Amino acid sequence: MPVKKGRSAPDIGSHGSGSVAISDVSSSLTDKKHHDIASTFKPDPSDTKKNSNGAAKIFKFPLDDVSAGNFWTRLVINSWVPTVRTTLPGQPSAGLDRDGIANIWLPMPLGLTTTYNQTYSDTDNMMVNRSSGANVGVKGVQGDVGNLIQRAAGAGLGAANEIGGTLSDIANVNSSGKMGMGSVHNNQLGLVYDGAQLRSHSLAWRMIPRDRKEQKAIETICLAFKKFAAPVVKGVGGGDVNLSTSNAAHKDSAAKLEEQSSLVERRKEVNAAHDLLEGVGDNLRNIGRLGIPVTVNVEFWFGAERNEHLFQIKDSFITAVTVNYTPTGTWNAYEDGAPIETQLTIELKENAIITADDMQEIGGY
Repeated sequence: MPVKKGRSAPDIGSHGSGSVAISDVSSSLTDKKHHDIASTFKPDPSDTKKNSNGAAKIFKFPLDDVSAGNFWTRLVINSWVPTVRTTLPGQPSAGLDRDGIANIWLPMPLGLTTTYNQTYSDTDNMMVNRSSGANVGVKGVQGDVGNLIQRAAGAGLGAANEIGGTLSDIANVNSSGKMGMGSVHNNQLGLVYDGAQLRSHSLAWRMIPRDRKEQKAIETICLAFKKFAAPVVKGVGGGDVNLSTSNAAHKDSAAKLEEQSSLVERRKEVNAAHDLLEGVGDNLRNIGRLGIPVTVNVEFWFGAERNEHLFQIKDSFITAVTVNYTPTGTWNAYEDGAPIETQLTIELKENAIITADDMQEIGGY
């Protein structure tokens, strides 16, 4: 039997003293001081309009400030625009600057982990001369000469070891022959550092709406991630996509998200479904270039401040978006056909490595 939407109780629960509103999401708190009463919070609209200065769009679920326990995930959606930088006098160089197009606020994800991986490879003949010449105790030219001598000696030992290994292979035509003397040649095995790996993150949320407004918020956020993970095929005015027109297209896409998410509500006849395919043929004929999708950087907040106990995620591309409409294993729907529960999972991969400078303090990357 279909389940009707609606709150069963006026109070949602409270995080307790210290609960404060998120600064860039509108709240109905009449007093900005700390509160213990859940009834001081009222649902916030998820379709907050752009400010007069063209600020980024804001999307949020849940619509109140406390049912998420006052712990939030902030996903900042960025497009990129070309710019000219002057690094040296009279020598301008091209670059890219962020252009924020949306902020998406969600509760804490179901799981939260991060991994810092480095890449090493095994190598033979690892004859490492660790002396830099600093301990020679001789300054100036004599110090440089001593350093060169040490390096030459290390290179000589390495060459001798390689020659010894080659002679051993020549003298012993098979593997068992190498063990004929009860010992084998020392291949000086070691590790070579090949660099850092890019981090990947998987973030998932299970969302249950309490009314139609929250259902629309969920659908809008799912639609947003699907669109942000995809390339644009042409600019707002048509034609091929370049850096400037792709940025405009991403902004236009973000601005129309709420209108597109409510399209089903306005459609009364089944045969009007062909509207969803309107313009597809035109797009396929005009694909000359694909605009690079947006990037996302992620912060975790407690109340009105970033949670310094957790890490952050650098600018990342959305490599996959999964929307599961049956997270419980079976299909359940409200009376209007909307799923009772939706699980959203996004896969992110950072576009830059993490260095020691990024981790100088707790709460860094």
